Amino acid sequence: MYVMVLNVLAYAHDALMVTLYYSRTLGRRYSVKITALAAAGWWIVQSAAKLPAMYLADEYNMSMIMVVQCLSMFAYLFPFYRSTLVKKLSAFMLVAAALGVAEFTSILIAGTVFDIGSRPMQPGSAFTAAGLLIMRPLATLAYYAAFQVWNLLQHSSWIHGGRQWLCVILPLSQIFLLWYLTEAYTEESATLPLPALAGVFLAFAADIYMVVIFDQAQKREQMENELRIRKRLYEVEQLRYDRLRSSQEETARLRHDFQNYLLVLRGLLEKEHSGEEGKTI
Repeated sequence: MYVMVLNVLAYAHDALMVTLYYSRTLGRRYSVKITALAAAGWWIVQSAAKLPAMYLADEYNMSMIMVVQCLSMFAYLFPFYRSTLVKKLSAFMLVAAALGVAEFTSILIAGTVFDIGSRPMQPGSAFTAAGLLIMRPLATLAYYAAFQVWNLLQHSSWIHGGRQWLCVILPLSQIFLLWYLTEAYTEESATLPLPALAGVFLAFAADIYMVVIFDQAQKREQMENELRIRKRLYEVEQLRYDRLRSSQEETARLRHDFQNYLLVLRGLLEKEHSGEEGKTI
C-alpha cells in the first residue's frame, strides 16, 4: 500500500503548488489560512474520490474520474481566488496542459525501466511508484513553466481584447488529447509512444504561440485604431485652423477697410478745417 501513501503525498504536493500558482496568477480572495484550509479540503476530496477507484476497484471509468477531478478543482478555484472567469479558465488550461506534458513524460520514462503489468495503477506496482517519484520534480517544473508563461502574458492586450474567449476555447482540443491518451494508457496497459509525447509537447507550444500571435494582432489593431483616431483629430484640428485663418483674414480685411474709412474721415475733417481757416482770413 506504499504506492497509495505515495500518491496521497503527491496530491499534497499538488495542493501546495496549486495554492502558490493560483495565488500568484489570480490573487487570493481570502486570507492565507482560509486558502490553505480550502487547499487541504481539495486534497482530501481529490484523494478520496480518485485513489480508491483507481487502486482498489476491479474496474473504473477514467473519464468519470477526470470529470470529478475537474469539478473539484473548479469548486476550489472559483470561490477562493479573484480575477475574471476568462482569466481563471485560462490559468487552469495553462497549468493543465503543462502538467499533462510532465505526467506523460514521467510515464514514458518509467515505462522504459519498469513493466506496467496487468494494469497501470496497482498498489504494489514499481512502475507506478517510479512514475510518481519522477513526476514530482517534473510537476514542480510544470507549475513554474505555467507561471512564467502567465507572467509573460498577464499584462498583454489579449486579456482585454475580443479574442480572450477564443484563447480559452482553442486549448480544449489539447485537453481532449490528453484525456484520450490518459484513457488509452490506463485501459490498454501500454506505455505512451514517443510520437504521442512529442505531439503533447507541440500542442502545448502551439497554445503558447497562439496566444502570442493573438497578442501581437491585438496590439497591431490597437495601433491602427490609435492612428485612425489621431488622423481624425488632425483633420478636425486642420478644419479648425482653416476656419480660424479665414476668420483672421476677414478680420484683417475689415480692419483695413475701417482704417481706410478713418483716413477718409480724417481727410474730410482736415479739408473742412482748412476751409474754415480760409474764410476766417
